[in-house]
Amino acid sequence: MQDGGLFGGIFALLDYFHNIKQCINPLVRVSPSLKMSSFRAAFFTSIPLYTHSKSKLLLQLFPLYLSDGLSFMLNPSQKLVELVRILEERAYIFPGDPVQATEALQHIDGGNEEKLIRRAQIIDRDQHLKYVLQQVETGSFWLWIVAATLLFTVGFSSTYLLMDNQGLNFFLVLAGILGMNTIMMLVWLATLFLRLKNVHFISSPATWFRGKDPVNQAILRLYVDEWRKPQTRWLIGATSHGLWLYTLSGMLVSVLLLLLVRQYTFNWESTLLSNTALVKTVEALSWLPERLGFPVPDSQAVIAGRLNNHIEDARAWAGLLIGSIICYGILPRLLAWLACKITLKTLRERLDLNQPYYQNILRTWQTKIVDADDFQENIIPVSSKITLNNAPKWAVTLETEWPEPLWFSGVLAQEWINKGVAAGRKDLEQLEAELKQTPAQLLIGVRTQTVPDRGILRQISRLAEATDGGVIIQLLNQDSFSEDLDTKLDYWRDALAERNIAWLEPTRLAQEKRQNSI
Repeated sequence: MQDGGLFGGIFALLDYFHNIKQCINPLVRVSPSLKMSSFRAAFFTSIPLYTHSKSKLLLQLFPLYLSDGLSFMLNPSQKLVELVRILEERAYIFPGDPVQATEALQHIDGGNEEKLIRRAQIIDRDQHLKYVLQQVETGSFWLWIVAATLLFTVGFSSTYLLMDNQGLNFFLVLAGILGMNTIMMLVWLATLFLRLKNVHFISSPATWFRGKDPVNQAILRLYVDEWRKPQTRWLIGATSHGLWLYTLSGMLVSVLLLLLVRQYTFNWESTLLSNTALVKTVEALSWLPERLGFPVPDSQAVIAGRLNNHIEDARAWAGLLIGSIICYGILPRLLAWLACKITLKTLRERLDLNQPYYQNILRTWQTKIVDADDFQENIIPVSSKITLNNAPKWAVTLETEWPEPLWFSGVLAQEWINKGVAAGRKDLEQLEAELKQTPAQLLIGVRTQTVPDRGILRQISRLAEATDGGVIIQLLNQDSFSEDLDTKLDYWRDALAERNIAWLEPTRLAQEKRQNSI
């Protein structure tokens, strides 16, 4: 939502108040004998004209709150980083190796948060985590729409029932419309000074019905942690004010439509209060609406309205009712909502880099030498011969296509161009010719289940000789660790080491082996 559009709508609304007389004039000119059948006819014929000419502003203003109620402090990229942190702490197996991603970004320029976001994107190579987060956001959006629609309908319907009689007690109607809103507004103001602690069991409603798989449980943890932060009180405030605005707008629309198609008379009753007291009360209530252009009853109309239903004063009482809803209901809520949104923007959340998880990553990036013993104990080594350069980055698989189309995505934090599959001699010769014309760094994907025989090793050697940028072998594997697989990996490591060719361990296998060693 653009703030400029919102403020523009506010000023346009204030300007609209000065022309309210033209809106209220027809409200008192409808026959008192209007029945329900004619009400329906008047309803459907008058709504389009009235909405277009007079209420268009309101219909444009209030939908601006749709997408604001369930937003959170962290942006989508930061949420992805936090989700990766939670999952990694729970030993989740990612499509991209976190250790490899960390090491690949060690010598890349950029701020710490920027590099952490890039690292999370590399780890989420298939974008599954990003997709699930988007699903939660979409669910929250539709939940907000349902809640706003429901409250608008409740406000409209309750006001319709409250004004079902032709003769209305003004103060009872006003209390029925604004009573609960005023109480809840005072409660919210009290919470600003009481400094109440956040409720820790509250989470995003969109996460309540999610499954129990590791990703969904991590998302639940993510949103619970967000709701526990001090900024949450302003988020809750913005959400509640937005929903109350929909409720009040439903009430206002109901009042306008009923006054448009029905002839009402207003009165007041009191056993304890005198005429003078009620005159002063109405004068105080009328102060702001009168200055905004609403017709209000004078002292004579107030006195005459005691126990009586004067049709000639109905227009003034109707103006005061509409003005009171806007001035003492909608405008305070709108200002409170703006205060919460502005406060949230000034308190924009950032990643807590002081957490041990992030500190360990930052220390890796800040030091060039890592303790050898710790490194060998916890991490499957990546070939030390890997050197990145400015040459174009190409990726190719040998013999057969790998089931995962984006197996090369984010490898070593580089953007690789897919060159397909070198399935035979013709494909290999064509790739060699391209490498001789364009010096490129080549990422070759090979299956770990394949025995490194002379044929495939000869292919790798030919490609290594053809490129000036160097080659890197990405060992690909989909199965879990086994003794047979470990033996084949040893064959590959020995064969590649003999030929002085760099390699990368299988992503999933490297993570499983590290976790088993802990």
